[in-house]
Amino acid sequence: MEIELIFGGVIVSLIVQFAKTKLNLNVAGVMVVVAILSLVGGFAYKAMLAYGLWEAFIGVLTASGAFYAFILKNVKDLSESSDRETN
Repeated sequence: MEIELIFGGVIVSLIVQFAKTKLNLNVAGVMVVVAILSLVGGFAYKAMLAYGLWEAFIGVLTASGAFYAFILKNVKDLSESSDRETN
């Protein structure tokens, strides 16, 4: 499976979960949101491929994910542990 499909599925799932909680959707509403997001995502993916922007987009996502995982998360964990030690 391509990483693009996995990434797209994760994004759609996160948006659907957010929409379910904020809009109080029923099953039919969730299916409509999934269908719309899938179509929009598919068009966006094809447009990025057509204009040669997909590689840059994946590069930015990879770099930001690595930055979060290695820098921001460790800083947050360190600040939380120092807060516990001072209390």
